[in-house]
Amino acid sequence: MTPPLDNDLQTRFPDILRIHELVGIYEIAVRDVEIPLKIKIVRSGDRYTGIANLAVREKGAKEYYRDTRQYPSKEAALEAAVNGFFIHLSPGASIREIKGWESNLVL
Repeated sequence: MTPPLDNDLQTRFPDILRIHELVGIYEIAVRDVEIPLKIKIVRSGDRYTGIANLAVREKGAKEYYRDTRQYPSKEAALEAAVNGFFIHLSPGASIREIKGWESNLVL
């Protein structure tokens, strides 16, 4: 069995600190939200993270929320990112677009 490409590259080029694969971007139109919710799925090793372009702050909360955990599959990462958005999207919630989201692969 051959080693994964990222391990091979890191072995051959020791100056590489980390490799992240951009698996895909999902764009979701949400009712009453002007900006589409976009979820970028990034793979690092055997773990996946869904990175949303929008963060939500529930009415009365101090902080904006985005799910930033790692998951064993791209499907689980996508579901968690979408669920994290909608679970906090309630009447009176505010939404903030994350600046630089397009160019950042990791949080």
